[in-house]
Amino acid sequence: MQPRLGWVWLSQTERQLAESAMLELQPDGARDELGFGAIHFAYADRFFPGTSVLHTSVRYTMFVCWAYRELLQRNPGSNFSPAELASIEDRTGHKLMEAYGRQDGNGIIGGRVLRGGRSPVTRPSRIYWNALKTWGMLSLDARTNKPPNQGDVHRHWLDYSQSVKGLEVDAVAGTLAPLLDDIPEAPKGWSDGRLPLDFTLTLTERLRIRRAWTNTRGEISLMARLANLKRRAPAHLYSREIYDLCTPSEQGTLDRARQVGALVCIGRALYTAMVSDMKTKADKNASRRILDDVLSGYQKTALQLDISRLSQDMPKSEGLGKFLGLIQAWAADPGDYSQLIAPFRAREADLKDDRALLLESSASRRDLWSPGIPQPLTYRWDNVAHFLNELAA
Repeated sequence: MQPRLGWVWLSQTERQLAESAMLELQPDGARDELGFGAIHFAYADRFFPGTSVLHTSVRYTMFVCWAYRELLQRNPGSNFSPAELASIEDRTGHKLMEAYGRQDGNGIIGGRVLRGGRSPVTRPSRIYWNALKTWGMLSLDARTNKPPNQGDVHRHWLDYSQSVKGLEVDAVAGTLAPLLDDIPEAPKGWSDGRLPLDFTLTLTERLRIRRAWTNTRGEISLMARLANLKRRAPAHLYSREIYDLCTPSEQGTLDRARQVGALVCIGRALYTAMVSDMKTKADKNASRRILDDVLSGYQKTALQLDISRLSQDMPKSEGLGKFLGLIQAWAADPGDYSQLIAPFRAREADLKDDRALLLESSASRRDLWSPGIPQPLTYRWDNVAHFLNELAA
């Protein structure tokens, strides 16, 4: 896969592109070769706005805010060097490694690169900027009356730094609010690196995050309602505790999310079987066993989906709906899937061009491919559950 995570973070669209790259490398080994990421985004953004599969700890939002506040304090009335921001973020990563060790899997962004004495390309500020925007932790930009993109902040940094210094902002641009909106103060020692740093939120920080989630988009999201319970996350996304927080309409949406997530799992298993069938050296029986196991676990839920109602949750989903309909029809009477190979191949080729594994010309690519165990879509629940547990601490 070509590197796709080193972009300047300008918009939610680019955040979704990066997250799409991550969706191709899920723990279950399944790649989004068939365009199911659109379903993931539709429900994840509905239930858990501002989150991303790239997130590791909710306190990173504070780290990013404190980094920019430090830049404003260092450079009142003047620009800053990109190297300054990189230095602050690298310092933060190293302080976290002092607390959690230097092994992988501790939630430190770029830890492996930092251990090698290098600076990460994909920075926490890029990964979490959309969260800051969505959760209302940035002041509105007077030019757009919206929270600013990170690139816009960097381009117009003088406006923000001048307001810190107390200088008059250009009358054409209008008077700008401060960059950050009611962010708790950084702990003492933050800016000189003496501070021991970890992911434990203070009470003030927990209150600010809960308030941010509650005010998202002018409505109280499911994520905010869960956070306001001040308890650890339920065992899974479809727990009774979560259904009890939803209106009847939201319960229907949650049902569809579960059903289409199960149908996607069957689609992934079919794709795995098809690619395995085309490999010159592959255990065909193993891929069929994977498919049968997936059917055993998710067939009943997948067949409950009313595909015609997906448009309520996903505008412009007609093409994807037709493809899902083919999978559901097969799942109702599973057996030979040869009639699905052509539509699967056409869809993958439309999305992946000559990288599509189901093309006859992709033999060398298939040789490098190995099957994973398909799983249903979970809509960032693992990340959100971790956030909720951090807030409940």
